[in-house]
Order: sequence, then structure tokens, then C-alpha cells
Amino acid sequence: MTRILALVVVLLAGCESKPKGRATPRDAFARLATCVDRADRTCLYRELDRDSRWSIQTIHRTLVEMRGLVTSSYPEERRDGAYGIWGAEAQTESPGELFDVFCRERSCLTRLARGFGAVAEVVPRDDGRVTVVTTRGARFELADRDGEWGLSTWCDELQAAKIHLGDALEQVRRNARAFEQQRRAVGDAGGMGKEGT
Repeated sequence: MTRILALVVVLLAGCESKPKGRATPRDAFARLATCVDRADRTCLYRELDRDSRWSIQTIHRTLVEMRGLVTSSYPEERRDGAYGIWGAEAQTESPGELFDVFCRERSCLTRLARGFGAVAEVVPRDDGRVTVVTTRGARFELADRDGEWGLSTWCDELQAAKIHLGDALEQVRRNARAFEQQRRAVGDAGGMGKEGT
């Protein structure tokens, strides 16, 4: 009987420690507590809304392609400036690592921790999002995508960056072609000069 009682207590404790789902804004917001407690930006990345995560993944793919072109075609002295303000993010190996850099540069965990608390109010917005107001008076945006709520605080900034970096990638491609043509022209001219001597 003691063993059965101990098993029931363990099972109940296990149920309580399971993270809440993301079916409601309140549940999705409650999941952020783990990220705040651990000061874990990777955890926070997983709790973003779908559109924010997709933007980060697209930004990462774009920067990986840019990095390949810059490394293979740009002159050494022109490489650092090729990424604009995204230089640190361009060196990351995964979307989660990119968000870690993005978040660290914006002190997003500090901002979240400073305002984190129990949900006092959930205010619907016209754009399919809600604003969660905490007992500390802080306001955080969450969005519902495909039935799952997630933190959308940086969604607009990330979507704008995704578009901007798409344009920047086109410029990097043009520059890379120009640098390659320059290199070939100098190489060909150098070769012809050697033949003539």
C-alpha cells in the first residue's frame, strides 16, 4: 500500500511539472516562466509565435548564403561591412543561435524578466494578436498561429529585417559577381602580360 501511495504522489508531481500547452494566451505566457527563471534565450526562441520563428529561420538562411558569397568572392577588406548591423548574427550556425545573438543585443530577457508576473488582463487587438498585461504593468504581445499562441514582441521587427536582408542578399550577389569578374580580368591581364615578356 505504501508503494502504491508513493507511486501516486510521484505521478501527480510529474503531472504538475509538465509545461502548459499553447492553446490560450495565458498558458503560452505561463510557459515563459521557465525561460525567465533559467535566463535561457534558446528556451525563449521556442516560445515565440510561428511567424517570428519563421522570420528567424529565413534570416538565418539568408545570412548563411551571404556569408558563403562574401567569403568566396569579396576582397578581405570589404567583408566586414557586407552584413550591415547583422555581422554577429551572420556568424551563427543555427536559427536558435541567431536568435540568441539577436536577443542578447536587445536585452530581451532582461526586459521580459523585469515585467514578468501573473497575467492581469488579456486585451484583444485588431491584427489577430493580444496584449498580455501583467500585474507589474508590463505589456507583451502574443499571436495565435495554427492554434498555438506564442510571444510576438519582435515579430514586426523580424519581418522587416527578413525583407531588408532579402534585398541586401541581392546586392551581395551582384557585388560577388562583380568581384569575380574583376578578379578574372586582373588574372587574365596578368597572364597576358607574362606571355608577352
